Amino acid sequence: MKLQKRCCTVGKFESFHRGHRKLIETAKRICSEIVVISIRGLGKKIFSEEEREKIAESLNIRLINVPFSEIRNLTPKEFMKFLKDLGCSVLVVGSEWKFGKNRAGDVNTAREIGKSLGIEVVSVETVKEDSEKISTSRILEFLRKGKVEEANKLLGFPYFAVGVVVKGKKLGREIGFPTVNIETQKELPLPLGVYAVRLYLGNRVFDGISNYGRAPTLKNSNPTLEVFIPEKELPPVYGQKVKVEFFKFLRPERKFNSVEELVNQIKFDLKNLREFWRERVGRGEEV
Repeated sequence: MKLQKRCCTVGKFESFHRGHRKLIETAKRICSEIVVISIRGLGKKIFSEEEREKIAESLNIRLINVPFSEIRNLTPKEFMKFLKDLGCSVLVVGSEWKFGKNRAGDVNTAREIGKSLGIEVVSVETVKEDSEKISTSRILEFLRKGKVEEANKLLGFPYFAVGVVVKGKKLGREIGFPTVNIETQKELPLPLGVYAVRLYLGNRVFDGISNYGRAPTLKNSNPTLEVFIPEKELPPVYGQKVKVEFFKFLRPERKFNSVEELVNQIKFDLKNLREFWRERVGRGEEV
């Protein structure tokens, strides 16, 4: 039976990867209300604040962002009191968790202080992949190298970006491949190139191919995200918010000698895209 108490877990929670989700799943087995206390202002960002809110909403948890500057000088005891003031009855953390000024406290410290404050402390074993701890920095490294499938495996869900559909130069339409141009909320930590993606537009979902780059053959300058949906004619959706999930890096962006050469490459890319989705369905749509 779940306790009618508030379970809290604490950390950066930048990416909500599999290690983070194990903490949340453990908390959900104990408490009826789950709060994630996310310490902000440290490290690189993978998701925008709105995207993180969407992830939290999908997990049915409450997300509280706390600036690092607000807690950086708190002693372990002061930090535990800070959690108590937030209404935490049960604290769920990783077994290697450190907290307080100069990382002076650990799980045993938290348990000792928690007894006097009425906070139960539950520790969870660290989640590893290939004998290495899953971390946001490791995920970011994979993304920067174009190793999207490896990054998704650590995340436990596809890396994604939320953005708004904007008007482009319609150069793709001129060569027979009309694209949806998306202005994202962040700079994508991905190599410029072509990707297998999934586009969420309202209640509709489309498998597609995207180019994230400068489209040098067509003389675009600033990096943009464009998505082409094969065999579908999408209506004008300017101003609508969309979500793009990334599944595989197909090839780097390059400049072609002619538009004809570019078109032939796109046709080859689409062939690779179909093969990717066939293999994915054969694997049971695994991440």
